[in-house]
Amino acid sequence: MKCQHCGNNLNIEDKFCPYCGQPNPYAVKHQEEMERYEKDYQETREEVLEKSSRFNRRTVRITILAVLVALIAVTGFVMAKADDIRWLQLERAVEQQAPMHREAIAELMESEDFLGVYSYMTRNRITYTNSLREFDAVYDTTSRYRSFYENLMTLQEKKKGAENYGYYSETDILADISRNISDIYEYMQPQEYNKEAYEEDKMEYMEALRDHMEAMVSGYFGLTPEEVKGMRSMTESRINVMLEDRYEQENN
Repeated sequence: MKCQHCGNNLNIEDKFCPYCGQPNPYAVKHQEEMERYEKDYQETREEVLEKSSRFNRRTVRITILAVLVALIAVTGFVMAKADDIRWLQLERAVEQQAPMHREAIAELMESEDFLGVYSYMTRNRITYTNSLREFDAVYDTTSRYRSFYENLMTLQEKKKGAENYGYYSETDILADISRNISDIYEYMQPQEYNKEAYEEDKMEYMEALRDHMEAMVSGYFGLTPEEVKGMRSMTESRINVMLEDRYEQENN
């Protein structure tokens, strides 16, 4: 470019003409433009770097989260499969020994060893297995009888002043006893989907269990035979009210 004063050649970066010494107005403007460009460049660069950093951090978090979700899913799948395998192995073992189990349970039922039936079926893990479905109702009623028996013994201990059941009030225990009684009556009702569970020998066992339970209720709460048998048509809440009233009368 030419100097506006002397006409000699000069560079745009020259702030003054090297020949006449006059200032070069284009140099000042050029410097301002370069500074503005440098500033815009730096701001744009920093913005790009910040967005890139945020994107990378977000990508890393999403990736880690996705990996964790995948690991949880895989772990759950493996555990579910492991449970399925264990259940199949248990089912196969019970099926192979089904004749022996049937004989053992039948002997316990015949001797009316209610707690023994529960213990045997639980210990050998044969509750609700496909090969021995005919004992489902027997197990249901027996498990409720066991809970009823334990609750009754706990109530007796509290009545004697035992302190190790302080967290369990008489009201709670009586509610559980009432629920156990109601459940036993309910589980004795034949179901179409599993008629084998209500065959004659099973019904005889469950009726003996029911009668034994009712005898214990009669003896402990001072109910007449008629009052006890009346529970069979009562709701759980009605049984609970009756037992609470009689328990209060007997202990006051």
